[in-house]
Amino acid sequence: MFTYVLPVAFFIIIGFAVGIILTAANHVFEVKTDNTVKKLMECLPEINCGACGFPGCEQYAAAIAAETVAPNHCKPGGEKAAAQISEVLGIAVSASEPEVAFVHCSGSGAEKYIYAGTESCVASEMYYNGKELCRFGCVGLGDCVKVCPNGAIHIEGTRAVVTPGKCIACGLCVKACPQKLITLQKSRQLTNVLCGSKDTAKITKSACKSGCLGCKLCEKKCPKGAVTIKDNLAVINGDLCSNCGKCTEVCPIKCIVVRDCKSATKSSWLL
Repeated sequence: MFTYVLPVAFFIIIGFAVGIILTAANHVFEVKTDNTVKKLMECLPEINCGACGFPGCEQYAAAIAAETVAPNHCKPGGEKAAAQISEVLGIAVSASEPEVAFVHCSGSGAEKYIYAGTESCVASEMYYNGKELCRFGCVGLGDCVKVCPNGAIHIEGTRAVVTPGKCIACGLCVKACPQKLITLQKSRQLTNVLCGSKDTAKITKSACKSGCLGCKLCEKKCPKGAVTIKDNLAVINGDLCSNCGKCTEVCPIKCIVVRDCKSATKSSWLL
């Protein structure tokens, strides 16, 4: 009997001793973990849009914790995220200036052919450079709609339209647009150009009834010097624009519009 009891008792004692040693070692060599990154992650929307300049929210949270980047670069999080991050860090954090996406196309262009392929702007552009006669025009197949996490974009006719009140400025639509027609701009900028064509006036006019002709009337009329013609296209500097509307008044094509700021939840533009 003792032949079996002694070995079992020996292993029990050895196991107990090893357990005590490992427990002690765990306390001695314990690595203190910093929960700051975890707490910061809880403050962020975790949509991994990259608007902050990092691949995802976790990388941005780690950079904030390491104090290598400003804690207010999360555009989708806005004021709510800034307030929560402020609590975690114990410092005052103000949200960055609100931004909104805008589609620089009126959707008034003609089509070269009827596209019946995959419902994708990227796929359409791979087939004879797209179905639109204007090579810069909105394809209107909704690649931007599919990536928007807040339902802020929809298709009206043949053009993608952003609802300002829903846009969280994540920039995913900007990346998704093969035509590079979507830009992020300060929410206070209400005046915009509904065109992205860089063709000459003759070519633009033949492809779209609402395309910018680069006539420079808007540039000459702007009292702030906010409008310039670059590559045959009117471009508005949001930092200089006072939204006076003088450029819209003189535009012969009416491709410069002013957003109705009273209708933030609608895609409302005044021509």
